[in-house]
Amino acid sequence: MESKSKILIVDDAPSVLSFLSDILMPHYTVETASSGEDALEVLLKFRPDMVLLDVIMTGLDGYEICRKIRADGSFGFIKIIMISVGTTLKERLRGYEAGADDYIGKPFDDEELLAKVRVFMRLKSVEDQLQYLNDKLNEQIRVRSKQLLNAEKMAAIGKYAAGIVHNLNNPLQAIMGCAQLFAMKAPHNKDIMIIRKAADEMQNIITSILKTSQKESREDLVEIDLNQVLRDQIDLLRADQFFKHHIQTKIKLNPLPLYPGVYHHFSQSIGNLIKNAVEAMYDREKGVLSISSQKEGKAIIITISDTGDGISKTDMGKIFDPYFTTKPIVASDGHPTGTGLGLVSCKEMIESYGGKISVASEPGKGTTFTVRLPMK
Repeated sequence: MESKSKILIVDDAPSVLSFLSDILMPHYTVETASSGEDALEVLLKFRPDMVLLDVIMTGLDGYEICRKIRADGSFGFIKIIMISVGTTLKERLRGYEAGADDYIGKPFDDEELLAKVRVFMRLKSVEDQLQYLNDKLNEQIRVRSKQLLNAEKMAAIGKYAAGIVHNLNNPLQAIMGCAQLFAMKAPHNKDIMIIRKAADEMQNIITSILKTSQKESREDLVEIDLNQVLRDQIDLLRADQFFKHHIQTKIKLNPLPLYPGVYHHFSQSIGNLIKNAVEAMYDREKGVLSISSQKEGKAIIITISDTGDGISKTDMGKIFDPYFTTKPIVASDGHPTGTGLGLVSCKEMIESYGGKISVASEPGKGTTFTVRLPMK
């Protein structure tokens, strides 16, 4: 780490520049400047971690350079050690007021100089890391706040949507009734058959939305048919045009015992996994979504597989990290977006029931998520 740190030495005495360079170059990347004006130019290009700054120079002196560096603000936690023959309290206080981190007097001991440099390099490294973590935390807070606002908006929209979907039933029943009468008069009319088929499909979608909405509004512990949860989530996707035209489903649901829990815990978790599997195949002309369930010993096993691009080894260890996502946060072309919270919440929900979620993936071939729930 130290070998990559950069130091700028500023002194108008060539012998001092040479002497300091010889001490520091085995450990750091070193640049030199022989005047205050030269130092300001080198600073902008070199962007050092530390400046060893002579106080008394022709032109701009060390105090003025120090003040300019601190006033700039773009150099972050750059460390400044002033070097001077004068080391009285008054001179040192003047250096600290200008923004220096420390003061060392001429002549100086090689070991003392290196020791001070190492201490302040470590301090800068810690400060840089804290700044990085602080920036990351602020970004997460910003993203999370935006997500909470969006969730609140979506919850409000969801309430209106449920009412709208419910109200669609009445005109749909009229369409279906009229289509049935026309079919009785002209049983072989293909256009009437198309209308009836479309109306039936609309009714199935409306029924699926209303049933799921009603179940997800409950917070109480109930006996859940996990196979039905899987069916409900697949039915909801049938309204999606990409799913409808590009995804083939292979469903194998074996009989399962009822599982005690809160319905929306499982609908959201399983729904997230199915949605992710479908979106993983977004760039494929044809994709296969495979879903299976079975009872194995004292556990229920649910597997959800896709034939998408798979997950790289680099990303595999990060997929359950908060805010990690390979999808864009926003997209104007209809491409799937992500916040990096879906799999995190899914994992937490499954584990709250004593369950486990595991993943196996092969880049270029697809991914399989396996949910294992203990029976109680």
